[in-house]
Amino acid sequence: MRKKRKIEAIVLGIILALIILILLSVLPRLVGYITKVPVKQIEFYFYDENTNCSLDGYVFSGNEVIGGVQEGYFNLTYENYLQNFNIQENISLFGRLGSCFQENSEFLFDKYWRAFEIEDYYFKGDSLFKFKTSINPNNPARRELMGFIQPGKVYSGLANVELTEDTLEDLSKINQYLNSKINYTKDWDFRNRTNYWQTPLETLERGQGDCEDFSAALLSLFLAYNSSLNCYNIVFSSHVTTFCKIEDYYIYYDQGKTELKKQISTTSMKAELKNLKEEYFEYYGINDSERAYYAFNDNSFIEFISEDGLIDWQASLQKKQDKSIFERLDAQLSNINITEQPEEMELRTSSVSEAKTLKGFFQENYKILILLAAIAVILIVVLVKLRKKGIKNSLSIRR
Repeated sequence: MRKKRKIEAIVLGIILALIILILLSVLPRLVGYITKVPVKQIEFYFYDENTNCSLDGYVFSGNEVIGGVQEGYFNLTYENYLQNFNIQENISLFGRLGSCFQENSEFLFDKYWRAFEIEDYYFKGDSLFKFKTSINPNNPARRELMGFIQPGKVYSGLANVELTEDTLEDLSKINQYLNSKINYTKDWDFRNRTNYWQTPLETLERGQGDCEDFSAALLSLFLAYNSSLNCYNIVFSSHVTTFCKIEDYYIYYDQGKTELKKQISTTSMKAELKNLKEEYFEYYGINDSERAYYAFNDNSFIEFISEDGLIDWQASLQKKQDKSIFERLDAQLSNINITEQPEEMELRTSSVSEAKTLKGFFQENYKILILLAAIAVILIVVLVKLRKKGIKNSLSIRR
């Protein structure tokens, strides 16, 4: 009898030990679910009203990137809002159109909305702010211009040029080749909302184009020849041209076989750059009152705020960015205090991520809980049997 009780005690001890081990593994998770505080955040949704396609990319407050967008959604936490959101600046979204836009998938978009103050109570509930826009891929603005520099699409065109190892000579030959192939058509106007930009490949295939078409094709050919060239397209009020800095040479390339080249010293750089621009304006018939607005290539975009912005930028040119704009934006995002996005984001109508609940705890740990319940049942059965035997033994002793 004593031996039997000893075995039962050992079995009971093992069962209790198993229960304790399981509880030790489960309780920390349970405490985490009970004490988890919901993240205070709202959700933005960005989409194109013409196609109903969602837009993915990088959200900016003014010139500062504040987060990334997946499947059109961006979670703005309260902390991120307080630290990085500026209601005095525009909200903008920049990225690549993606597969939803089919043949236009490789184009970039850069859309702006007026910023607004977000009251605290929006962060306490399920708040969704929708941002709609209208995409017109062939009439780019701002950072969208970078998408029209496509070296990979025109690389085969270099086979028509007898290239050497002399960069300046080769760029001259590429410019002459393109001029011999492209016929000038109707001019372009920066203020015209119906401008149509051809892709570099379209320009080569059609054999005609405006100044923006020619310059996009020319810069694409230059960068196909050497991707590290310090070359850009410059947007003026009524004209677009290609500009390069090769060693200490500053050069304007344009239609009409234009190649205005000048070797400039560092002592009087800005004055000489200004003279070079004036000479280019005079030669090409551009009004002296016109100013430059943007400079761009395939991975950089510069906006000139003042009339002297172009000369200041040209004087400070070093070398072309070796990283793409998307790589640089990803690096900036890593330094921002934002909530981590889930690996798979589902489209939803609320903006606040669900807080961890007891229901979720049971759903995630149901296997362990079933095992724990089974062990508990076994323990109860053992205890009941031990109890019955104890009662029988006590009765037999009394008799």
